[in-house]
Amino acid sequence: MSQFLSKWHKSIKDRVVDTSIMIDEVEFNSPLVYKPIIGVKMVTKYLTAANDVINNSHFRYSSEFEDENRACLVFETKIDEIEVTGIDLIEWNDDGKMVKLSVFIRPLSAITKVGERMSKKLSEMT
Repeated sequence: MSQFLSKWHKSIKDRVVDTSIMIDEVEFNSPLVYKPIIGVKMVTKYLTAANDVINNSHFRYSSEFEDENRACLVFETKIDEIEVTGIDLIEWNDDGKMVKLSVFIRPLSAITKVGERMSKKLSEMT
């Protein structure tokens, strides 16, 4: 496992957003927003909300695939009665800093539930 992924897994376990592993212009592609979210400040806001919504006591990575400076992490969680399956597709540079994160979630009922919770959490943060 790469040093980057070790830090990523620690941040997930600790339920914190580690900005030290991001480039300043980090790009986040959310399943809920039609255009990329750019920059540490905005990405941190979305990932903090996601930590509260998705990274709950049911969250676990069920498999991962790593290839040089990118990884595909398959996750499972549960929100209320909804089973959520998703993918964190992460790219990082040679300095071990995240360049891009894209998140995919299924099924439709899960993305709807996540969207409701994320909207509420983000509005509480402003």
